[in-house]
Amino acid sequence: MSVAGAAQAQSNEQLLRMIQQLNEQVQSLSQQVETANMKGEQAVLAAADASKKASSGEVKWKWGPSPTIQSGDGKFEMHVRGRMLIDFGHLSDSANKQDRTGTEFRALRLGIEGKAWKDFKYKMEIDFATNEVDITDAYLEYAGWDPFYLLVGNAKTPNSLEELTSSRHTSLVERGGFTDAFNFERRLGIQAGIVQDWWRADAAVTGAVLGAPDSNFNDEGYAMGARVAFYPEIGDGNIIHAGASVLYRNYNNDIDTREVRYRQRPHSHLSGIRYIDTNTLDAGSDMFFGVELAAVFGPFWAESEYSWLKVKDISGQLQSKATFEGGYFGLGWYLTGESRGYDEGQWDRIKKVNNPVFEGGWGAWALVGRIDYVDLNDAIPGSTCVVAASGICGGKQLTYIVGVNWHLNRHVMMKFNYAHSDISDAFDNLGDTFPDGKNKVDSFVARFQVDW
Repeated sequence: MSVAGAAQAQSNEQLLRMIQQLNEQVQSLSQQVETANMKGEQAVLAAADASKKASSGEVKWKWGPSPTIQSGDGKFEMHVRGRMLIDFGHLSDSANKQDRTGTEFRALRLGIEGKAWKDFKYKMEIDFATNEVDITDAYLEYAGWDPFYLLVGNAKTPNSLEELTSSRHTSLVERGGFTDAFNFERRLGIQAGIVQDWWRADAAVTGAVLGAPDSNFNDEGYAMGARVAFYPEIGDGNIIHAGASVLYRNYNNDIDTREVRYRQRPHSHLSGIRYIDTNTLDAGSDMFFGVELAAVFGPFWAESEYSWLKVKDISGQLQSKATFEGGYFGLGWYLTGESRGYDEGQWDRIKKVNNPVFEGGWGAWALVGRIDYVDLNDAIPGSTCVVAASGICGGKQLTYIVGVNWHLNRHVMMKFNYAHSDISDAFDNLGDTFPDGKNKVDSFVARFQVDW
């Protein structure tokens, strides 16, 4: 081949390679454009799907036997909640003041709880047990500052392990006697706190009444409470609990004219008599202080509290101040091997029922025992409450309680409690005691409860 022919062939070969390279580049660009289009379509479809889910939402079943409505984006949630506690019981005393057999709805509640805009939690619940509509919990909580929280609304003040534990999860039919005797109740106000893995601290400032007062007023009064609790885990699921709380209540207001009364039934709400009773006192304020100690070790648990209530600026009495006391010590044992539930400073639902009744098993069975004490006596200096007119002698109540708890599953259970109460030195309530201020009360209560 001539030199000219060889040059021409080489030139043609180079031209072919250039054309091939250009073709490959065109194909690559085409694939990139196609991929971009597909990603764009997928993004549009994903956005449309998210928008559809957010607008349509979902209905889920969780937390137990009731539904939860949840938005597709997870920002909103509403759970239907409620409980029904039905009591059957008998009660009598040695002074023949009452011999009563009866039934009652101890609680009949319905409400909702959930979250809004992801960081806000809410809860609203009402109770129909007394054939009236009573507000229980009704609050809005901001939880976006984890581990801190801020709560505004109607809720329990941060006081007492027994009081803060839901009635669904207490070990006995009734709470410790001092919680009712010292007038613990939900209050409308502001609470804040910090909740960590093994400790928490809470504080509250509230008004003196539940909801809006029914009459005109200038000064409602106020209350301030605080609590700290420690609950380190020891071993596999075992818990040690220690806590303390205070509550100050100011009664210098123009709603209830400083009236306050401390009293308590024996261990049965069916009782028509409160055997220990200070009657109405005209007081300026009171201060509660309580300590808590409890533990869970496998199927065993122990629980105890002791408290003092100092009442000040009393008028119309032989003394201007008084101190009352109350507490309890209790033990429990799951015969079937389960463990009592506990969560962030309060008792919770049983962790698991090994053999639920509705799945062919025998459920979970527990034995419970407790000693409960309330002292509403404070005599004038140099005297004691062994005779009438010695000061404030509302009486002492020492109660021994044994019980059996049967969990059919985690949401359905029955409680059986027998209690014996010894009443002494109750001279401010002579109409419901012996003339020497003494009486003995025996009660049996069976409770059926379900919650969702």
